[in-house]
Amino acid sequence: MTASGGDSTVTGYNGLASLGIESDRCHAIGWEEVKMHLSGMDLHGSGIGSRSGDMLGVSNIEGYGSVRLYESWVEKQFAGESLSLRVGLLLADEEFSTLETTDPFLNATFGWPEFISMNTVNTGPAFYIPALGLRLLWEPSEAWYGQVGVFDGDTFDSPESDDTVNRHGLHLELGDGQGTFGMAEVGYRHNQAEDAPGLPGTYELGGWWHSGDFDDFSGGASHNGTQGVYASGEQMVYREYGDQGLSLFVRVGFAPEDHSEVDYSFQVGASYVGLIPNRDIDTVALGLSHAHISGELPGRTTETMIELVYEYVMSDDFTIQPSVQWVGDPGATGELDDAIVLGLRVNLSF
Repeated sequence: MTASGGDSTVTGYNGLASLGIESDRCHAIGWEEVKMHLSGMDLHGSGIGSRSGDMLGVSNIEGYGSVRLYESWVEKQFAGESLSLRVGLLLADEEFSTLETTDPFLNATFGWPEFISMNTVNTGPAFYIPALGLRLLWEPSEAWYGQVGVFDGDTFDSPESDDTVNRHGLHLELGDGQGTFGMAEVGYRHNQAEDAPGLPGTYELGGWWHSGDFDDFSGGASHNGTQGVYASGEQMVYREYGDQGLSLFVRVGFAPEDHSEVDYSFQVGASYVGLIPNRDIDTVALGLSHAHISGELPGRTTETMIELVYEYVMSDDFTIQPSVQWVGDPGATGELDDAIVLGLRVNLSF
């Protein structure tokens, strides 16, 4: 619900139902070290983001309402499981530029960041449409990893950004001038074991690119491809017991100013597991995201949002997440008043 400001003061909802099957027992049919995953999704509800007027995405489960084939792949392990190749319908936002600390947030900016989604073709291979592609992951030790992914350049299969073309996830088209989207990332994870003497943390450095043509904002020749870089870190800084304690996170990304709508943005914040007495697995999180519009686009500046969310764990299968979001200059146009968005999400799993 947009309580004030934005494009309009209204109430809306988003719904998501998903079903997935995963198996690592493919050796029964002669496939050793092979895992298979198949999933589908049903999106429904009214558009919350379009009513608030924001560009960062006040709901991270908003998309074109339909029943669709979702993330589905086959993964093969090599070299004693230190190397794996995944092929199929993939989501880059599940494995690249991720922040586990931000899971409770409802705003999409804390998932797939706008310094990628708003600068490539139709948001890239991320919620809510996966892309045909492959991902190669190398984990030489428990601490270090490196991965690279190559994906279809347009998951919508529509230069006009019409997400009805691939409404059921079955319109699988390659080529036809769509280009290729790719990502590469290296990461360091320390003190991940339960008995580790120090506090756990994860640090990532990566880049992305798209091979298509992108118009120059100044009216010059189009650019043959675009790219960007990013870095992130999340670190527990205080531990009460086990997973209880305070963790901090930060992520920043950059893209070329002359043909990228968002030339840089960052997310920063904190989460605390078990802050309230006798609620040891509940999480309270506070986050800020700031997106800067390219100086080559006159009349637009920045959009900033702050979200406070609480994840109330009723059971392993049932959680409730109340959220308050403040959005400064929705759409970064200077035309809309700052918005306050109140949200409540209920999660059930079976």
